[in-house]
Order: sequence, then C-alpha cells, then structure tokens
Amino acid sequence: MNALVTPVLAAGLLDLNPGLTLWTGLTFLALILVLAKFAFGPIVRMLDERERTIREAIEQAKEERAEAEKMVAETRESLHKAQREAAELAKRSQAEVESLRQELTARARKEADELVASARAQIQEERSKAVVELRGQVADMAIEVARRLIPQAVDERTHRSLVEEYVKQLPKA
Repeated sequence: MNALVTPVLAAGLLDLNPGLTLWTGLTFLALILVLAKFAFGPIVRMLDERERTIREAIEQAKEERAEAEKMVAETRESLHKAQREAAELAKRSQAEVESLRQELTARARKEADELVASARAQIQEERSKAVVELRGQVADMAIEVARRLIPQAVDERTHRSLVEEYVKQLPKA
C-alpha cells in the first residue's frame, strides 16, 4: 500500500490536473460574476462619489482661497486708506493748531498794543492834568510873589493876566 500512496503525494506543483483546473476556473468565474453583481457596482459608485467629493472640495478650496485673497487685498487697501486718512488728519490738525497759535499770538499782540496805547493815553492825560494843575499852582505862586515884591497895588485880574502871559511864554516841555 505504500506504493499507491506515494505517487499521489509525489505529484508536482507543475503537473496539470484537468479536473482541478476546470473547477478552479469555474470557481474563479463564479467569483468574478458575484463580485461584478454585488461588489464592483458599489465600489465603483463609492469611488466615483469619493472622486466627486474630492473634486468639489478642491473647487471649494480654490474659491475660498480666491475669497481669502480678495479679503486680504481689501484689508490691505482699507489699511492703506486708513493710514492716508490718519496722515491727512494729523496734517490738518497740525495746520489748525498752527493757525490757532498764530491767531492767539496776533490777538495777544493786539491786546498788548491796546494796553500800551491805553496806558500812554492815560499817562498823557495825567500829564496834561498835572501840567494844568502845575500852571495853576505856578500862577498862584507868581501872584503871591508879585504881591510881595511889588508894593503898589495891582488888582487880582491884572496879576492873573500877567502870570498867564508869562506861563504861556514858558517852554511846553
């Protein structure tokens, strides 16, 4: 019995067995048919759906990138605009400050000039009053001196006219 068992076991891998080959081919065809009927359709649909999803995601990413670039450009433009407006506002404020400073300086000068003119006018008025008062006192003193020096009687009116004439001849300064 040993001789019979040995040849079956001694069959080589490269030996062709027609029954085994037929059943292997039929099984392979059956597997292909089952896979085509139940697995290939869903797998292909799933791959198509996945491809569509990826394509949509890429398109959406491109749109979002374009939107983001647009927003960045708008943000930069608004930033530049804000910087220009700030610089213009600072320049305008500086000009207004300079204008106000000049106006206040001019007003202060005008007020100082008015005060000086007022003080000069007041001094001139006080001086004129003092000169008039001084002339009156000089006239009174001159009359008194004349009365003492001139023994003869001269009336008050004559004395006053003589003194006024003398005072008029005095220098104005």
